[in-house]
Amino acid sequence: MAALEAWKQRVAAHREQSHKIRSALGVSEQDRWEPFSAFFKADPRRTDDVEVNRLAQEVTSTTTLLDVGAGAGRFALPLALRCRHVTAVEPSPSMGETLRYLAAEVGIANVTLVTSPWDAAEVEPADVVLSAHVIYSIEDISAFVMKLAAHARKRVCMPTFMRPPRARYTPFWPRVHGEDRQELPGAAELVQVLWELGIYPNLEMYAPIPFRPFRDWQRALDALRSRLFVTPDTEQDARLQQAMRELLIETSAGYIIKDLPPGRLALISWQPSATP
Repeated sequence: MAALEAWKQRVAAHREQSHKIRSALGVSEQDRWEPFSAFFKADPRRTDDVEVNRLAQEVTSTTTLLDVGAGAGRFALPLALRCRHVTAVEPSPSMGETLRYLAAEVGIANVTLVTSPWDAAEVEPADVVLSAHVIYSIEDISAFVMKLAAHARKRVCMPTFMRPPRARYTPFWPRVHGEDRQELPGAAELVQVLWELGIYPNLEMYAPIPFRPFRDWQRALDALRSRLFVTPDTEQDARLQQAMRELLIETSAGYIIKDLPPGRLALISWQPSATP
């Protein structure tokens, strides 16, 4: 099967499964990032983020940056401190509000927020186009990638995990919903898609990144309820809490998921001249 078609089928299967579960449990699909936007807050002036530190090598004080799927500004804001201007494209209202709040709090004024999905966004090209951890659930990956490339003057950068971060919740699915989770594609599949599009990117692998533990039991329960579309005080909630007792391990830093491997992160990048 061709890489583009395989990608499309995996994303569609994941989306259909999510829709089926949400519909059966009466869970709203409006702004699915709203329960999580607070988790994406990060200090724009932090110096210990390996992704930010690597991406900072791609910009200078004269660089313009376009961040597609900017979320709460995890990369847009620290990079704005290092470059001339950042255009942040983010369709989620809750994520956009968090980005605005953090920018105002730190006094960052060189960020323009465009509240639109990427396929509908009308923005100017930039020196560097960044799209970090966005593509996992993009069904029309070809159109998404080619629009990124068309807006980059110097470089496209796509930090991507080998397995999407939400795959860490996969062990809970059969225990809660009685079926295996349909998993989304990641970095390996993206590279194959790019090859099929005639793009031959650079691939840099980071050192393994351990996932942050849940700080306490209630935070773990709240996060897992949101990720698995579980409503409190239901049969699914009882099964979730039983699964937590089986799968969570208490450590000095909080609760971790049993046998969870670290994240394997890649930086996939290329110059516009490499785009057909």
